[in-house]
Formats: sequence, C-alpha cells, structure tokens
Amino acid sequence: MAEALYADFAPRTFDEWMDAVRETLPGGDIESLSRRGCEGIDIQPFPHADGVAGIAHLAALPGQFPYARGARAGGYRARPWLIAQALRISDPRAYNQALREALANGQTAVTIDTDLALNAPADMRAALAEIDLERFPLFIQSAGDAPERYEMLATALDKEALAGLRGCAGYDPLGCLARSGFMPGDAYERLAAHVSRLGECSPHLGSIAVSSAPFHAAGANAVQELALAIATGVSYLRELSERDVAVETAAPKLHFFLRIGEDFFLEIAKFRAIRLLWAQVLRALGLSHSAPDIVLHASSGERNKARLDAHVNLLRLTTEALSAAIGGVDSIHLSAFDEPLGASNNFSRRLSRNLQLILQEELRLLDFIDPAGGAWHVETLTDRLARQAWKRFQTFEAAGGLLASLRSGAVQAEIEAVAEERRRALDAGDAVLVGCNKYRNPDETLPPVQRKPEHRLDGGADERAVHVRKLKPLRLAEPFERASGS
Repeated sequence: MAEALYADFAPRTFDEWMDAVRETLPGGDIESLSRRGCEGIDIQPFPHADGVAGIAHLAALPGQFPYARGARAGGYRARPWLIAQALRISDPRAYNQALREALANGQTAVTIDTDLALNAPADMRAALAEIDLERFPLFIQSAGDAPERYEMLATALDKEALAGLRGCAGYDPLGCLARSGFMPGDAYERLAAHVSRLGECSPHLGSIAVSSAPFHAAGANAVQELALAIATGVSYLRELSERDVAVETAAPKLHFFLRIGEDFFLEIAKFRAIRLLWAQVLRALGLSHSAPDIVLHASSGERNKARLDAHVNLLRLTTEALSAAIGGVDSIHLSAFDEPLGASNNFSRRLSRNLQLILQEELRLLDFIDPAGGAWHVETLTDRLARQAWKRFQTFEAAGGLLASLRSGAVQAEIEAVAEERRRALDAGDAVLVGCNKYRNPDETLPPVQRKPEHRLDGGADERAVHVRKLKPLRLAEPFERASGS
C-alpha cells in the first residue's frame, strides 16, 4: 500500500526542496531565516541529515562514552528523574508540614535550601520529622554552609540513618564566591574535610556541588554556563588532589546543579553537552569508568520570570521542565509561578509539582530512554555547544583556572556583556518577554511584593578570605515592572 502511494510521487532531493523554499522568500535569501542567539551559534531553520555527519557522539548508545545520550543504558525506564521541589519556607515546622503533603502527592525527593531557617539541630529534627529519608533522597542546597547543615543533620539522625542517606549535601565555595563575592580562606580545606566526613558517615551522599546558578542568574549564555561549570568541577578535583583526596575518590561525589534557560532546544542540548564534556574531563584524568556517575540536577531560573502577568510563568516553567526532562537530567526543581511576588503557597507549589507529574504520567516521558536521540537539530546543537564550551573552558585554564578568572574580573565582564545584550534585545523588541515588552495586559494591577531576607555570608576577620566583585542577578522583567509602577 505504502509503496504504491510513493510510486505516484517523484523523489525530491534536499537541494530541490531548498530551491522551492527560495522561491517563497523575498530575494530568495534563505540566510534571512537563520537566527543567532547570545551563544554565537547560528540556528539554521532547516535541519538535515548532512548536518550531523561526523558528530562523534552519535556512534555511541545511551550508557556509552561520551554519555551525551545518557549516563545509563536504561534511561528513565531504569530510573525516573526525581521531583525535587524546594519549598521556599523558612519555619522548620511549617516546612515539615508542607513537605509531608508534597511527598504524599507526587514529590520524590527532599530539598533543603537557604530559605529554611536552621539554627540548631532541633530545627533540623523539626523540619524532617516523620520523613522517610531511606525512601526519599535528600538535597541540601545552602550556599556556603552545607558542611554546617550536614553536621546538624548528623546530630539529628542516628548513625544507621546517616549512613543510608542518598542525594547530595554539596559544598560549593566557588559558586558561593561568584554569588556573594566572598570565599573563606580555608574553603578548600573545608571542602576536603567535608568530602572525607561524608565518605565515612554517608557514603552514598554527594559532597561536592557544582552550581551554575550564580552565572545563569547574572545572564550567562549556555556556552559560558557549561564552561564555568566544567571549570568549577576541575578546580575542585585539582584542589582536593593537592589535599590528599584522590581524584577517583572525589569525582563520584560531585553533583552538577544547572539552571534551565529559556531556549527550549538549546537547553536540551545543554544538558546533553555537559555529560559529554565531563566525560572528556574524566577520561583526561584517567577516570573514564566514572563517567556514568555524573549526576545532573536541573532547576528553573529567575531571570525570565515576571511579576507582570505572573501566570505566564507557568508556561515558562512547563517548557523548562520539558527541556530538562528530554535532556536526561536526574532531578528537577521548578519554582512556583508566583515566586517573583514572594508569595508562593501550597497551591502554586502544587502546580509546579504537577507540571512534572504530567510530564511523567500523562506525557509518559518515562517510557523513553533518549527522547531526543538522533534529532538532527538537537544533536547539532549539542555538538556545537560542547565544542564552544570546551574552548571557553580552555581559556579559563590558560588564565590560571576559574578562581584566577573571577579575581581578574574576566568572568564578571563576559557575563555582564551578555546580560546587556539580553536587555538591548528586549528593549528593541528583537526578543520577547510575554506580558512585559509585548502582549501587555493594560488593566493589570500588581499585588504588593513580599520581600524575603537575603542569605548572606560574612568574611568577618578572616584575613585569608578571597574577595571578588560579585555577580549581579538579572531579572529581565524588572525595567518593565518599574515602568508599570511595581
């Protein structure tokens, strides 16, 4: 039947198809359909099989080096991604109540972030009361005080429960430096002690966090974000090795925490590219067997979220969750749509949780091992992103590493240039932020914003402390909100 149908049509080549397209365009200019984003990568409108010719990672299957197609052969069929919502609640008892409700309604991991006020082990006990940590992995994401929060946890739990913990309580001093402008003088000694401590007491718990959050929040493009994440991980392995923590011991304890950006296909490629890049790093260190141990946590960012027409944030969160899931991450956090208003509640948090549940249960993404595998556009983007990010990473290495680049201000200047490019594109209307610079609701009245206290780290009298110019978070909607009187 199909063969008879095809016989009625003459086969057409790609060149003939392109000629037909040219006839529909003014001046026949196909290049006018191309787009270049802030990564400097030309996005072609016509993906084709020729575009993926010679891409090395396509010869590998999921679970095979260089792991762009996934760290595990079984993908999500073997291990679904974790729904790891951060609840943004400060009071430990209120946090516990909300957490128990979330875990009973689809959440599959526990996240403790800087919003949760933990001043003593009793606060940790209250926050985790009646939570089955043997069943639910735990992620402690708390800026520069992860070691202190782990010690509270160690006091709150018995030895057996501590040994059974899964997840990550990762210390990320370089990420903290980029965000706050401060890093303790003994940060790497603290990191080495933290890795050793968790290795003894919680062997299944990650102890090193590499977070792209401060870079992404300041406006970094995907190439910069990847390069900076890899540079951070390499810096930690190098510094730990100098403090008698072997690379083969440290590498499996490292978890990557990446933000999810706005460009759907580019973000899918980004999560695939970082596995490829880190596999290359580990192979260069003689640890290619450790590449499947890469753990990727994805979380929504703040820079594209708006107070104007705040419900549109739900749509942004949906595309972000989908891109991260198709990219093959291990866990996802989606912020509540009303977080820019400082007013998230059980309802808005539930919507963000249910977005992930719909992707898992209704869209049935868990049935697939590598949903984007072989897609010409995604595979080409993955390859180009990885190549450009590797070159950028090499420039950081040539400059003495990430710390030296932060001290010189080179990282800050590069990211600020991209942030300014993003602002100009919105101002000119070349980029669109729905409900802000286009498709505005003229009758909208903004509710008051509830300000939250900032989590600060203070160097005190630490004479060895490192100080750099901190990165300034970017939220693209702010100028339009000010113009609306918010």
